[in-house]
Amino acid sequence: MDLFDKFNAEKCTLCGECFHQCPVMQLPLDVAKAEIRRLVNGEETKHVLQKCTSCFACNFICPEECNPTQRILDVWHEKSVREGIPIRAMYYTPDNALNFRTYVLDRLPEDEKALVKSWEDVSPCDEVFYPGCNVITVPYLTRTKLLDGVNIRGSLNLCCGETYYRTGQYEMAERAAKRLETWCKQLGFKRMIVPCTAGRNMFTNVLPKFGVKFDFEIQHMLPWILERIEKGEVQITNPLNMTVTIQESCYGKFFGDEYMDVPRRLLEKAGARVVEEDLCREKALCCGIAGGFSYTSGYNPWDITLATIRTLRLAKRTRAQALAVYCAGCLQMLTVGQVVYPNRMPIYHILELLQIAIGEKPERRHKQRARTMFRGVAINQFPKVLSRKRFFMKELL
Repeated sequence: MDLFDKFNAEKCTLCGECFHQCPVMQLPLDVAKAEIRRLVNGEETKHVLQKCTSCFACNFICPEECNPTQRILDVWHEKSVREGIPIRAMYYTPDNALNFRTYVLDRLPEDEKALVKSWEDVSPCDEVFYPGCNVITVPYLTRTKLLDGVNIRGSLNLCCGETYYRTGQYEMAERAAKRLETWCKQLGFKRMIVPCTAGRNMFTNVLPKFGVKFDFEIQHMLPWILERIEKGEVQITNPLNMTVTIQESCYGKFFGDEYMDVPRRLLEKAGARVVEEDLCREKALCCGIAGGFSYTSGYNPWDITLATIRTLRLAKRTRAQALAVYCAGCLQMLTVGQVVYPNRMPIYHILELLQIAIGEKPERRHKQRARTMFRGVAINQFPKVLSRKRFFMKELL
C-alpha cells in the first residue's frame, strides 16, 4: 500500500469510518458517511474540507485503503488554482520574501546567525545533516556533543516543501523538489541524516513523485542517536527520573511502530517514564500548525491557536511532568501556543532531554524564540485576517 497514491474512488464503500474515527473531527457516523459521499461526488462538504489538518490519519483508518487524504488535497489544490488563497496565508508561505521564518532568522542572536551562515557551505562532501527549515530557526539545538561529527548543510531556501504538499500546493512542492535535487547533486553526498520526520518523509515518499531522484541513503536522527547510545559511544550519566508524554510527529506513523518506538526507547534509556496521551501514534493530533492548513482557513491564526491549545490540553491531561517533542517545528508551535495558553507544562525537544541525561545543560531559548515568532505574526499577519484579498501561488513561481 502506497499511502501517497491517488484516492481510489472505486474501492471506497462510503462507510464513513475515515472521518468518524478522525482524531480531529470525530464526526458522528451518519455525518461522516454524508461527508465522504460529498467528497467523492465533488460536492462542497460541511466539515471535512474546512477542518481537515492533512495529518493522513484517515489513510490508516480506511478499511479499504482508499487514501482519502489525497482526495482532500486534490480538492484544495483545484480550489486554490481556480480561486486563489487568502492573503493572510502569504506570511506562512516559504517562498514569500517575508514569512514567519525569515522574520525569526533576521532577529536571531549573532552567535546563531553565524551558525546558520556556516551551514550554507556548498562544497562537495560524503555525508550531510540536513537541518530543514524547522531546525534553522532554532539552531541552538544542534550545539551538543550528541551531534559531534555531523556535517550540517542547508539553508532556508532549501525547504523540503512539506507545507506546500500538505496544503495541496503541488506546483510549489515540485519547485522545492527540483531545487533540492540540484543542491544534492552539487554536494554529491551519499548519506543524509534528517532531524525532521517530515523531511525524511518528503525525501523518501513524496518528492520522488515529482520526478526527482535521490540516490543517497536517508536516515532519521533519532535511530542514529539510539544506535550511538546502544554502542556505548554516548553515556547516560544523569538519569532524568521524571514522567514525560510525547507529541507525535504527523509523519512518524508512515514509518511504523518500530520507528515510533524510537523516541520512547530513547526517553526510557535517559531515565524517563513515558505516559501516553489519549490520542497518540497513528491518531495523534498535530502540534497545531495544521489547524490552518485547510483551503478555507488559509492559515487563519485563530484556527491555528485553537488547534494548538487543544494539543496542549491533551498533553496536560496526562499529568506528566514534561512534554517531549521530536520535531523542531512542533517545539516552536507549542511554545508559541504557551504564549497565549500558559499551561505551565515544560516543553523539551528530545535532544534537550538527552543532553540533560548525558550531563549537558541545554540552552533553552524557546521562550524568547516563541515571543519573536508571536510578535511577527501579530505585526505581519493579524492585520490581514479580515482582508478579502487573495493571491495565487503561481505569482511566487
